[in-house]
Amino acid sequence: MEKTNLMGKRYPKPVWLKLSEEDLIKLIAELAEKYTPAQTGLILRDRYGVPTTKVFGKKISAYFKEIGKAQNFELDNAQKKVEKMKEHIKRNKTDKKAKHKLQKATSHFNALKKYSDKRKR
Repeated sequence: MEKTNLMGKRYPKPVWLKLSEEDLIKLIAELAEKYTPAQTGLILRDRYGVPTTKVFGKKISAYFKEIGKAQNFELDNAQKKVEKMKEHIKRNKTDKKAKHKLQKATSHFNALKKYSDKRKR
């Protein structure tokens, strides 16, 4: 049985894939406790032989939203990077390259935050 994704592309279900969509949702719910959507996709591919969740018509992030585990991982990672760089600069006050990279990382974080706030409304 073929399903269509949002862009209209068809992904036929592989013959070797024995999981149903309900089983896949349960599996993603388990993995969502520990892992990001990207890591979940790799685990599904490597351990369970699921080439893509688009076989069932949705992306992993859509399943995360259904489960209620959706969060902005990109924003979280940008914030962690800024915090690490601030710690580095406290220890290495003369590192001019790190100061410049901190400015760029802060700018990137602020842009992501502004974008995510705009999308929430």
